[in-house]
Amino acid sequence: RYAAGERNFAGIKLLYSGWRPSKHGDSVDLDGVVLRDINLRGAYLHEVMMIGVDLTGADMGGIFLDECCLAEGIIRNANLCAANVFNSSFTNADLRETDLDHINATFASFRGAYLRTLERAILLEADFKGAHTEEGLICRCGNLIWNTTMPDGSIIKGPMVCSAR
Repeated sequence: RYAAGERNFAGIKLLYSGWRPSKHGDSVDLDGVVLRDINLRGAYLHEVMMIGVDLTGADMGGIFLDECCLAEGIIRNANLCAANVFNSSFTNADLRETDLDHINATFASFRGAYLRTLERAILLEADFKGAHTEEGLICRCGNLIWNTTMPDGSIIKGPMVCSAR
């Protein structure tokens, strides 16, 4: 449908539904797919592998990514505002100019990722080691941080609510 020109997939549910538990051995595979300007607002994706995906300009506001892998993805100029990215990986992803405000990044990995500031985010046991951003852009603007690894490898044990600017 995307290849035919459709871009609105708001609210879609895409999940691994095999007869046995997966843990990414068997999962939905969208590795390397180009999904520029797609609307995934409010979608639910579970155990979807999207390594190297191109989501430039995507609207993923309010999306729920549960145990998904977007490692090495290009997710520039996108909207991830109010997204829940529980236990998902953005390792080495390019998230520059992407709105990450109000994101719930519990157990999420942003190791080596390029990203901008996060505001009013939940960062419980999130991992930003080696991320290309300043620690001051993570620890600010009302973010809730607990047992989170900062870009320099230090861990903020928390709980800590960062000041508003």
